[in-house]
Amino acid sequence: MIFSSALIENAVSEFARLPGVGKKTALRLVLHLLKQDTAQVEMFAEAIAKMRRQIKFCKTCHNVSDEDTCTICANASRNHKVVCVVESIRDVIAIENTQQFNGVYHVLGGSFPRSTVSARISCKSTRSWSGCSNWAWKR
Repeated sequence: MIFSSALIENAVSEFARLPGVGKKTALRLVLHLLKQDTAQVEMFAEAIAKMRRQIKFCKTCHNVSDEDTCTICANASRNHKVVCVVESIRDVIAIENTQQFNGVYHVLGGSFPRSTVSARISCKSTRSWSGCSNWAWKR
């Protein structure tokens, strides 16, 4: 793509680095931001920068959090004897959105070969988690 502004080209290139965002979508986003009030764009940029600067990872389960311990691990009404081991934070969000799991999580931050999982871990699958390939164990 040829741009009449190096600033636009740079912004498009940065947006295009996001997963699932190509050059056309990046251009659409940049042009949308150009139409917005300057204060709105600054709030958007600050929200992203602040999130990146201040986000923490729970010291217990490695989920994202605003504090040292996430709200899930800090919740006394959760069943802390049932742990769902998940690959990523996206898995926690997906399972939490079902509102079916009342245990806690352990976020690996990457995949692992199932053949290396010890015998005390069993695959937890329920109808509400159709296709769930996450692992849970009881303490």
